[in-house]
Amino acid sequence: MTKLSSLKENLQKANQRLKEVLELEETQLNQDATIQRFEFCFELSWKLMQEYVRDQGFDCNSPKSCIRQAGQINVLNSIEDWLVFLQARNSVAHIYNEEMAKSVYLEAKKLPKLIDEFLFSIDN
Repeated sequence: MTKLSSLKENLQKANQRLKEVLELEETQLNQDATIQRFEFCFELSWKLMQEYVRDQGFDCNSPKSCIRQAGQINVLNSIEDWLVFLQARNSVAHIYNEEMAKSVYLEAKKLPKLIDEFLFSIDN
């Protein structure tokens, strides 16, 4: 199995788990689980972007540069949304209040659909 296919398979599984927790009642525990799964999905997403971009003959080293490059080669529909996810992921380490956690939770609700679109784009 190649690194690209392994990352893709892991992202598909992680995205499914994120979808599962998002279907649950919005309790504090489920919000915390969602944020953790969001963070994991984002990490796998940008690493898959990096591998895919490199496979296409381009280069990127940071999440922001990989998001931009993936957008330039048309495998992301919304670079802006992915940059918001990056910002939310970066704030996860600093979540110390309910308002910030709620903000990341709301962003997490948007991620599964965009991951599905990204995975579809790299398959076609």
